[in-house]
Amino acid sequence: MLNFRRLWAGLVLLVCFWGNGSAWAAASHGGIVLALSGGGTKGLAHIGVLQVLEEYNIPVAGIVGTSMGAIIGGLASSGYKGIELEEAVNNIDLGSLLSERASPMFLPLGEREGDAVPWISIIHGRGASGSLGGFSGVKLLEKFAQMASRVQIVHFNELPIPFAAVATDLETGKKVVLTNGSLASAMRASMAIPGLFEPWAVGGRLLVDGGLVSNLPVKTAKELFPGYPIIAVNVTKTLKSREDLRTVVDVIDQSITVLTQQNVETEERDADLLLVPDVGKMPLFDASRSEEVIEAGREVAMAHLKEIQQLSEGAPLPLYHKKESPEIVTDVCLEGLPDTECRDFREKYRSWIGKPVNTLNVMKASKEISKRIDVLAVDYRLEEKDAGTAIIFTAQRRPLSEFRIGGYTTNLHPYRWLFINSIYRDIYNEGDSIKLNLKVGKQWAADLGYLSSPEVSRAWELHLSGQKWEVTPGNSSEKSWERYSAGVVRHFTLGKMQGGAGLGFENVHSGGMDENALGPTFYVAYNTLDDLLDPTRGSSVKIALWWPDYDELLYRVNVFHAMSLSENWRLYLRGGYAEGDVTEASHAVYLGAAEELYSYANYPIEAERMAWFNLALRRIFLRSWWGNLSAEFFGGAGWAYDDRGERADSVWETGISLSAPGRFFDGRLMFLYNDRNDFKVGFFIGKPIWGHHPLP
Repeated sequence: MLNFRRLWAGLVLLVCFWGNGSAWAAASHGGIVLALSGGGTKGLAHIGVLQVLEEYNIPVAGIVGTSMGAIIGGLASSGYKGIELEEAVNNIDLGSLLSERASPMFLPLGEREGDAVPWISIIHGRGASGSLGGFSGVKLLEKFAQMASRVQIVHFNELPIPFAAVATDLETGKKVVLTNGSLASAMRASMAIPGLFEPWAVGGRLLVDGGLVSNLPVKTAKELFPGYPIIAVNVTKTLKSREDLRTVVDVIDQSITVLTQQNVETEERDADLLLVPDVGKMPLFDASRSEEVIEAGREVAMAHLKEIQQLSEGAPLPLYHKKESPEIVTDVCLEGLPDTECRDFREKYRSWIGKPVNTLNVMKASKEISKRIDVLAVDYRLEEKDAGTAIIFTAQRRPLSEFRIGGYTTNLHPYRWLFINSIYRDIYNEGDSIKLNLKVGKQWAADLGYLSSPEVSRAWELHLSGQKWEVTPGNSSEKSWERYSAGVVRHFTLGKMQGGAGLGFENVHSGGMDENALGPTFYVAYNTLDDLLDPTRGSSVKIALWWPDYDELLYRVNVFHAMSLSENWRLYLRGGYAEGDVTEASHAVYLGAAEELYSYANYPIEAERMAWFNLALRRIFLRSWWGNLSAEFFGGAGWAYDDRGERADSVWETGISLSAPGRFFDGRLMFLYNDRNDFKVGFFIGKPIWGHHPLP
């Protein structure tokens, strides 16, 4: 009778799927359904379970996952084998993806102030509000989208293995089962631990971690796959002892287990088989012991292998979707941006219509949208439309106004600031913006800029700025000045390079005198870095110049290159060249003043022109959700030249930097030694925002 009921359930399932217009191919052995629990990086044990099932040819008829279970389950359903998942985990920098701040000590100089990660965010939209979570999870979404792009589907039951993710509606508190749309968004929503990650909007609902209502989604699995045996994998079964509660992460881990324990125990009873990997003492947000966690999954699966095989033998045949033809594009849409932008977007990609979905083109279009300064995240989904498939991009737009506070301090030089940054959008036209930046300290600065378009590559920019600067060169007397400037720039794109040309004016007050200057400005930038905040490969080059009164040309060149030597070793090269005018204090160059050489920041070298380079070898010792602990062994040198082109001075330094960058704290401890036989120990908290000396 039991086998008859299972056969009948399989026939009903077949009829239902056939009625939806899907074509299916049946496997030769009975399939099981996996219900995978949440549990942070403990959930990597699911990979070990999947590996054993693959090795013993036990078909998986479906997967339902919560939180980390949704991530592993979603990728496995996309066609990733267990060994591929293990390799992906080993290659992912979890600290960078989670904390979004794992930057090395040597970053490209001269980046926009808005690239600094704020300490505090106050967002105005529908009233004033603060951040809804510690991390935005945008980089996670981008990674999920990249990994899931190997399949193009409308419904999750069209995946190589049918799949569903469980999340929680933050407004109603009800369970939400995600079975279609964007696979990347489903995974991102399911793992949005409240307070840690910002909630994720899907289909008009604000979703958080599914563990709040169903951390072990057995009931959902039985509803979606009736008649199939359910094997539940629970990685949060074991509570830590008091001796094991040593950090705040341990407390969070224990609290999550306690909060979800009641709904887990209820659902455990409905499972045909319960697997509990021995991961109770493993860290919640640390992938450094991933091999042990995955092995724990393998061990528990092997210990119950006979039971799993028996369940599979008596189960209905799994039904796998088989595409008869590629998806044909019938429409391209963009949601989340002003209507005019969406119309332009549809027109730009109209050539896609009538052709098969091209994953590479879709990913390129997503990257183009994400370059807009008013876009926080971009995702896409496929929907059935007009006997074909519509590609619908969803842009998560930044609020109309934002306010941030940050800072920087060190004991090695007097340049310490409190940063205040605000931006207001849609001022005169949809997409334009006004940005106000303030640096409060002994050396202050204020900058007001207007950008005509969120696509910087085709925008006009107007700016006003003022600053007070004091510097004590090691080779001359103390200098101070106040500079006020105004300018207009037309940005443009030249192949893979971005540039801009315009006109700049300045008024400088120094030594009781005022000097005015007017002249053309120009810049060009080339950037192939894979990640601005935590680059592993690529280069960036930026050249900026100003020709005041068509007299002496002032310019600055910054170069940066990153190279990954292995999983934990990286090489960074930073250098540059600057041409100034030593006859005017505000136009001279100061070697070391912008930390070109750290040990010379307090007493930089004044010159007509300068050149410098730094070479750093970085070793990552610990990867964690709050950032990476690393050490950098570095050396650098600089040369200063007078107005006759003769070398006036040459200096060098070497040292070791211990870094602990993170979303909530960004600190470094540095040990320095230079050619003057000076040994210094310095600390740094925050990231500096330097000017562009000798440019205004």
